[in-house]
Amino acid sequence: MTRKKILVVEDDEFVVEAMTMILEEQGFEVASSTNGEIFNQDGFVHPDLILLDIRLSGRDRRDICKWIKDHPGMKHIPVILISGNRDIHKIHKECGADDYIVKPFDLNELLSKVNLFTGC
Repeated sequence: MTRKKILVVEDDEFVVEAMTMILEEQGFEVASSTNGEIFNQDGFVHPDLILLDIRLSGRDRRDICKWIKDHPGMKHIPVILISGNRDIHKIHKECGADDYIVKPFDLNELLSKVNLFTGC
């Protein structure tokens, strides 16, 4: 069986490492980016799910989510926003994200949403 691919876009390397370890233990293949530039790289392989921190390097990055959801080859990929912003429930609707997780996040909530959107 092919492992589901998850892309973690998060600028906090500690969070990236923790999420990678947790998701790999659950059998997922994990790729990560700390700045969102991964989408511009040659050979970029579309994941089955994107976990996207809405603030990267101190900047609001709703534009990345909107770009994904407007891109013909990527709009089908579920995007879960990750943020400590208390308005994340509004923000995720504005940029077309499929769901959101509030930081600091609960491990069970993370895994539940990942499993829901990957069909695992």
